Amino acid sequence: MRTVPQSLGRLRVAMNQAFAQAAAEMGLSVAQAELLCAAMRPAPVGAIAAQLGCDRSNVTRLADRAELRGLLTRTPDTGDRRVTMVSLSPRGDRLGREFIKRLERQLDGFLEGWPPRRQADAVRTMDALSAALEHVVRSGEDVPA
Repeated sequence: MRTVPQSLGRLRVAMNQAFAQAAAEMGLSVAQAELLCAAMRPAPVGAIAAQLGCDRSNVTRLADRAELRGLLTRTPDTGDRRVTMVSLSPRGDRLGREFIKRLERQLDGFLEGWPPRRQADAVRTMDALSAALEHVVRSGEDVPA
C-alpha cells in the first residue's frame, strides 16, 4: 500500500503532465499558464511570487511578457504605490478560464463515475493536504493536528 507522500508524489507528476498538456494546447508555457491562474484575482507581484514559489523578479519577467501579449495589466496599489498589482486583461481572463476548462475536461470521463459526495470528500481532503503543506513550507514547523 502506498503512503500519503507517495500518492501525493504520483498526483504531482500526473498534474504536472496535465498542466503541461493543457498549456501546450493553448500555446502557453507552463509558467505563463501558472501566472494566468495565479492572477485570476488581482494580487501584488509579491503575493503571486509566493503562490508560485518563485522569486519576485521571475514574476516580473513573466508579467512583462504577458503584458506585451495583452494578457494582463499592472497598476500601482492604491494603498501603497510601491506595490504593483497584477490583474488579468479581458483577453487574459478568457485565456485563463479556457485553460481551466481544458484541465477540467481531462477529468470529465473519470469524474462522471464519482458521486457528488465522493467528489466533495476528495476536494476537502486535497484542500486539507494543501493547507497543511503550505503551513509547513511557510513556517518551517510541523503540520498542525
